[in-house]
This record gives sequence, structure tokens and C-alpha cells, in this order.
Amino acid sequence: MTTPSSQHGRIDIKAVLAALAVVLIWSTTFSFASDAIRQVGPWGFRFYSTLAGLIVLLPFFRRSLVDIQKMEPKCRLHMLWAVTLNGTVVAAINILALAYFAATTVLTLMYTMPAFVAVMEAVKERRFTRSVIWSPAAALSGVMLYAGGAGLGVGGLLIMLNALLWAWGTQLSGRSAQGCRPSTLVTVQVMISFLASIPALALASAHDASLAALPGSRDVAGILYVGVLNGPVVFGLWYYAIRGLGAERASRFTLSVPLIGALSAVVFFGEVLDGLQAAGIALVVVGMALRSGRMSLPANCRARSAAPE
Repeated sequence: MTTPSSQHGRIDIKAVLAALAVVLIWSTTFSFASDAIRQVGPWGFRFYSTLAGLIVLLPFFRRSLVDIQKMEPKCRLHMLWAVTLNGTVVAAINILALAYFAATTVLTLMYTMPAFVAVMEAVKERRFTRSVIWSPAAALSGVMLYAGGAGLGVGGLLIMLNALLWAWGTQLSGRSAQGCRPSTLVTVQVMISFLASIPALALASAHDASLAALPGSRDVAGILYVGVLNGPVVFGLWYYAIRGLGAERASRFTLSVPLIGALSAVVFFGEVLDGLQAAGIALVVVGMALRSGRMSLPANCRARSAAPE
């Protein structure tokens, strides 16, 4: 299925605005959430934030269930894989990482995702160019440079693996986004995320009863920011952007997230970066930019019409 913008080579302005809004939210989410995650614990935070998102989405439940039943089996399978990867696996690992790493560290490593998406698209369409090679090379060099200043280890590799999973989830999202409302994708995603958070919290609480405690008033803002704004709102906008622009093109907009996120973390949240870390962030952004400059609209259109992502 192709969109009007893909048929006539026009830019979908609404999809672009949605992608820009996503960038602003994602740039600040990790910094807003990190303190609350450390206070409540990663699994308690995950439970309360997904519960908040679920409550917001209750009006969409019935329509979403009808939409799922009408989907073709293959598209429904792609959708379930995509929302489970994006909303449960990737999001849970992010929250766990934020309990042990600074927000800028998680941002820098996670936003190698566009480079991974570009490589996946190149392999899928067999279109190999210099940018396909240099983009991930620059991004990964930036990560190693950042790691030299931040002292990462196995945890850093786990976050990189999470970025790869996010790239795969973004690919799968494109395949299902063309035949499904963004609100349906988000509703199913948050529902699965909430259900998965219950046994995770129960297992964690069995080892430490304090993890089941209610969040304090100072933690509520972080929970609502992640559960509502970075939950239903941001993923609704993200799936809308993917639907209008395609997975590869939409992922380009995340180019500025590490920069904006690092700037806000330093200015508003008191994080400190040394020279190596700042240079590493810059290299990650350069790697993303190298690939972005060579992406073509026809390739995106072909990917979308073939059920991309």
C-alpha cells in the first residue's frame, strides 16, 4: 500500500511534524525518567508507567480489537512482533539500562539504530554504496570513543544489542503500519507491555519486597512522562511518521536526538561529559548523517509498498 506522498513524490508534512515531535520527546525522556527509575526500581517503574499508558488508551480498546481481527494473518504477525519488540523488549532494556547508566550514555548507544536500519534496508534491497559502509563504521567508532570516556562494559554491549533489536522492530513496524491505524498499534503495544510488566515486577519483588512499594510524589512526574508522553503519545506519532515516510526515512529524524538529549542532560539535569564522550556523540551523529544524505525516496516507497519494516 502506498501513500499519496509516496505516489507523487511529495513530502507528508503531518508525518514530518510527527517525527519532529518524537525527536523532542525522545531527547528528554531518559533524563526525566532516570531519577524515578533509581527510586522506584526498573521493574516497578515499568509497571506503573505502562499502567498509566494503558488507562489513557482504554477508549481505543474495542476498536483496536476489531482492527486486529480484520488484519491479514501475515500482517497481524508482523504487527505483534513489532509492538512486542518496540514496546516490551526494547523499552524494558532501556529502563533497566537507565538504572545503571547515565541518560546520555543510553541515548548515544541506542541512537545507532538508524545506521542499523540503513544496513538492513541495503541488504534487503541489495543496494550497497559507500555510505552503507561508512555510516555504521562512523557510528560504531563514535560508540567506542564514547565508551573510552564512559567506562562501559558488558552493559554497553547489551544496549547496542537493544539498538539492533529496535532497528528490527522499526523495520517490522513499517510492514504493519500501512494496513493498521497508529492508535491500534499503540494500544496493542501498551497492553502487551503492561501484561509483561506484571510477572517481571512479581519476580523482582520476591527477591526484594521494597520494589513493590508505591512511588513517591517526586517519582510521579517521571512515571507519567514515560508512561503517557513517551508511551501512547510518542509511539502514536512515531507509527504515524513511519506510515507517512517509511521506516528508513522516518529514522533519519532521530539524527538530532543524541545531540539534543546530551545538551538537555548537561544544561537541565547536571550531567557532565568529558572530551571523549562529546566526540563520541558527534561521531555517532556523523555516522547517522552520512547515511541520511544518501537515502532516496523511491527506495523508501518500494520498501513501504512491499510491506516494509
